[in-house]
Amino acid sequence: MADTENNVATIFSGLISSGRVPHAVLIEGDEGAQRDEAVKYLSRYAVCSGENRPCGTCKNCIKAFIGGHPDIYTPKLSGKTNIISVDAVRELIKDASIIPNEANTKVFILNDIDKCMSDISQNAFLKILEEPPQSTLFILTAQKSKRLLSTILSRVQVFSLNSKSETNEETDSLAKDIITGILSPSEIKLLYATAKINSRDVFKSVLPVVSEYLRLGLNKSVGSDTDNDIANAIAKKLTKSKIMALIELSSKAIIKADRNVNMNLLCTWLCGEYRRISWLR
Repeated sequence: MADTENNVATIFSGLISSGRVPHAVLIEGDEGAQRDEAVKYLSRYAVCSGENRPCGTCKNCIKAFIGGHPDIYTPKLSGKTNIISVDAVRELIKDASIIPNEANTKVFILNDIDKCMSDISQNAFLKILEEPPQSTLFILTAQKSKRLLSTILSRVQVFSLNSKSETNEETDSLAKDIITGILSPSEIKLLYATAKINSRDVFKSVLPVVSEYLRLGLNKSVGSDTDNDIANAIAKKLTKSKIMALIELSSKAIIKADRNVNMNLLCTWLCGEYRRISWLR
């Protein structure tokens, strides 16, 4: 269990250390147990009142650990198919307007929303994602984020727990070329790298790997140890805010790819946005 918790902590360490925890996070992964560990870690971090969050010893951490914290809320499932109904979403929205009871943040956990939330329920939930109350964190989980409405995906930060080790050498090599292009003072390397993306499937397999390398670089920039050369190069040449912006851009690009947009136009747009962010002063 300790190794699992360490792995989860590494995934979120850059996000947390950068001070840019968003109001809504989507945790995507094939393994339910791994998603659950990620949810537990992030919810404990949100309510923790200790110095090194999550400390595991404060009263908020202890209550979260035993599943009895009043500021961590999970909507009830209803019906024979165990869905999150529109009524449950409305109740959640109502509860979110109330200030936290004991912690500084109120946490709402919506598990398996790709299976449990219909399009109607997602549209009802969209309202609060567009205008989230202060001191509120929404943690969503899904096996496949592409099953969700694009309007939901555009308002959350996606974290994929699927192992990069499943990536083939060609995809990994192309992802490294894209990172090298982003870091290069010349635009030509990035143009050459993105020109190798010759299909939608390649695009959607490469961009998550690019995001993974960026997260490793973010972790390195906030003090995590790594012997990964790409991560070290990212941390050396880019600020934390730029790395975060590049991660967010990669997530948006994947969403755009699911909308059947022209791939040549999408790659051209992505190349330009990568350069714009990396060249910002």
